[in-house]
Amino acid sequence: MAILLLTACNKTIDNTELNQGKGLILDFEQPSKESIFIDIDNQVPILKSYLAQFDEPEIEMSRMQSTYLISYKQRDYFLLSYSCGTKICHQLLLEHYQGKIKSFEVSEASFLQDSKHSNNYLAFLFGRNEGKEVIRNQVVIVDLQNFRKMTLPEHFGILESFEYPIPSIEWKDRHLKATIAVLEDPSYDSIKEWNKNNKESTQELLWKIQ
Repeated sequence: MAILLLTACNKTIDNTELNQGKGLILDFEQPSKESIFIDIDNQVPILKSYLAQFDEPEIEMSRMQSTYLISYKQRDYFLLSYSCGTKICHQLLLEHYQGKIKSFEVSEASFLQDSKHSNNYLAFLFGRNEGKEVIRNQVVIVDLQNFRKMTLPEHFGILESFEYPIPSIEWKDRHLKATIAVLEDPSYDSIKEWNKNNKESTQELLWKIQ
């Protein structure tokens, strides 16, 4: 887990100052590396638009969470969780390379459960909870070379749907393997019963990355 710090030119910053880019900086700390400083106004338009709605954006920034993911081909990758409720957040993937930042939203209203890296691909397993007993999952795969979210084949759409529990993901050769619950229907009661049965009924889905 990286540490996310907020630095600002002033203790309080109104929307005009935010739009002019006078104060909000993200400070990402990495293992055994120098911190990365990101100017929200000039480098992360999604966050700029989001924070513009707040009278005191620095307070909202203090609720954000940063996760250091990997360094690959001289690029550093972070997941920034923002617009957080009790547990779920929007998830923004950031790439840092030679002082430049790319970003896009990879998931909405979720929390990160796992991430797996293989060559040019990074797979995420996100969760969305219903109470304390039921969690539904989503799998997202990012093509790091082109920095884009990959479109899953139609028959694998279930992986993105946040309908079923997906206990695990892993890379096997050039395949992404996802273990998914076998249920007659993805209702709350069915998932709750599946949990009570020690999550024994599962199947594996394999997607070959071309």
